[in-house]
Amino acid sequence: MNFRDLRYALALERRRSFSRAAEECGVAQPTLSAQVRKLEDELGVELFERDGRTIRVTPAGELILDQARIALGAVARIGELAQTRSDPMVGPLRVGVIPTLAPYLLPGVLGALQSCLPEAPLVVVEDMTHRLLESIHAGRLDAALLATEHRDGNLSEIALFEEPFSLALPIGDPLAVRERVRVEELDPAALILLADGHCLSDQALAFCGQTRSGGPRSDLSATSLETVLNLVEAGLGMTIVPALARAHFEGRFSRIAFRSLEGPHSSRSIRVIHRAFVPRRAAIELLARTIRTSIEWTHG
Repeated sequence: MNFRDLRYALALERRRSFSRAAEECGVAQPTLSAQVRKLEDELGVELFERDGRTIRVTPAGELILDQARIALGAVARIGELAQTRSDPMVGPLRVGVIPTLAPYLLPGVLGALQSCLPEAPLVVVEDMTHRLLESIHAGRLDAALLATEHRDGNLSEIALFEEPFSLALPIGDPLAVRERVRVEELDPAALILLADGHCLSDQALAFCGQTRSGGPRSDLSATSLETVLNLVEAGLGMTIVPALARAHFEGRFSRIAFRSLEGPHSSRSIRVIHRAFVPRRAAIELLARTIRTSIEWTHG
């Protein structure tokens, strides 16, 4: 067993495709397939179920790959310690951001971040929450800006700000005449959500007291907020929009009204997540302070 084969197996877990995993690892597909099979033979257990083109992780594979992530994360931290030497403010700072935050936050804060971290250029990765957490554990990211809580003792967080939610609805909707809308006035079945994997969808459902598996709701979903808002403008429903996205889109859709929301779960907590013992902690803390200062509107 070696670290290379563990990396191959983790790439296959993420990509669920031998060809895409091989492309990510920069090797030929037969090489990756052979090394994963060799790893399974050494361990005496199948990590993956192979059913034609479908790849599934076995129960034993889930346990083993969880430990592989921890092991590779420890190796990555050794490399980070050597790379950063005694100065955590020097060297690229790799930061992940969720898609419902990145386009609306980054343009307003990148200039300030470049000024305060002149020797630590930012490498930004936009991705779903679960993949960003995987990358933090594996050492591919130093930190990530997320909107969900974690329950992992190996991770730490720095609170940034509370981002209020707004309701986006067609201008002809009866609720559009209100300046503020309460949660009990919403019809969950009218919500248009982002596709599975976006934490904003689960937060919107929590706001309305619904879950993915229960309660009536629209079957419409999309992979971007802009697409969702186009569906709203077409009169097909309404959606929940975070404040930074509202500031970006308001005025761009002539047939959409944006209204403030009141009630439980009417905002989300944006935070920086990082490994508990990351050597770049000083740079991450400066990044957090700079972002917080750049969006003082959240404290008003």
